[in-house]
Amino acid sequence: MARTGTALHLLIEPRMPKLTLLTAILLLAGVASSHASFVYDFPGTPGSLVAANQTVPPQDGHATFSDWTRVNLGNGVGTSDVLDSNFWNTTAIFDPTQYESFTITADAGYHLDLQLLTFDQTRIAGGPTKGRISMFLNGSVVAYDTFDYNPTASWQNKTDAFVPTVDADNVTLVEFQFYGWNGGTADASLLIDNVTITVAIVPEPAIGALVDCFVGLAVLHSRRGCKGKGHSRC
Repeated sequence: MARTGTALHLLIEPRMPKLTLLTAILLLAGVASSHASFVYDFPGTPGSLVAANQTVPPQDGHATFSDWTRVNLGNGVGTSDVLDSNFWNTTAIFDPTQYESFTITADAGYHLDLQLLTFDQTRIAGGPTKGRISMFLNGSVVAYDTFDYNPTASWQNKTDAFVPTVDADNVTLVEFQFYGWNGGTADASLLIDNVTITVAIVPEPAIGALVDCFVGLAVLHSRRGCKGKGHSRC
């Protein structure tokens, strides 16, 4: 039994480093390529602003998608499955102190490559006829991007095709603020739905370098194994 145990140990031992290395590479490669489109669809009556309640929970594991907040606005009339807010500014002058917003915060060691924002919108009769989305990066009070549109009387999809952020921008926090104004009736709502943000959640260079290191070791280990076996294709 002792000799059998020793032989079994010798057969398994050469394969263990390769298995461990492969597992590490696969895990790190998964960390290094995290791409998705996250959707707020506001389920419930009234539509829920809580991130965890969304049909497709906007939680990646390497970034936190916040609940929505209203600033200086009413809670709407309780419309189901949408973001319903009222008591918008009824004048023709833009008011930056009234908005709905959400944030995305990258975990330590990660940053956000933001690509696209789309959403559905409509206004109740008397609601805002002017709308705006402003995008703020890393806590700046100066908007990185501003998208103006005219809210419509029926549901329409809108696309904010901002200039995508890249690794060099090192974005770790983004806030999107949704505005409305120039309505005829104070208590008339602006309705928002299916807010979709496409983003890559990217590890910092140190993690990427670690992936490269493991890949290099795997190649070296494979070549050495082939050389030892005399395979001509290695």
